[in-house]
Amino acid sequence: FAATMVGAALVGALSHATVSGQAITRRQQPPRLTVAVEPPAAPVAIGQSAALSIRITPNPGVHVYAPGNKDYIPVVVTVTPTEGLAMQAPAFPKAEDFFFGPLAETVKAYSKSFVVTVPLRAESSLRSHVATASIADLPVSGTVSYQACDEKVCFPPQSASFEGRLQVRV
Repeated sequence: FAATMVGAALVGALSHATVSGQAITRRQQPPRLTVAVEPPAAPVAIGQSAALSIRITPNPGVHVYAPGNKDYIPVVVTVTPTEGLAMQAPAFPKAEDFFFGPLAETVKAYSKSFVVTVPLRAESSLRSHVATASIADLPVSGTVSYQACDEKVCFPPQSASFEGRLQVRV
């Protein structure tokens, strides 16, 4: 298994290589999860705290590792900074116990849809960026990095981008 993990990490890190003078290009891995942004239902007021929800859904038969597992690559959510929004570190839900048969090991993982919340606060500096509108429609984007596994093998690490909009009452 360790050789598989090292091999997967090397394959994931290489975009192309040369063997005996011939270029080899890595085949793009299919996405093994989907990501959707779920903004707050109502516009956020200046100075108000809210949470942006990032829904991550692993494909059937696939799991991703929760943060905190030793020797495993966890799912990581990175939100691109947006001017006028103060964002805190993403909060992950409680993970399920997952028994990985090939290693006879129980780890924390997600195999079903889960929501990562990103606490945020709309800052007063947004007022100076909005000319006449009473609602600012702000772009929110980021990346989910992960290593997906099924019951037999872990695939090379991947990432999925996400984009959404957040409305702020100014």
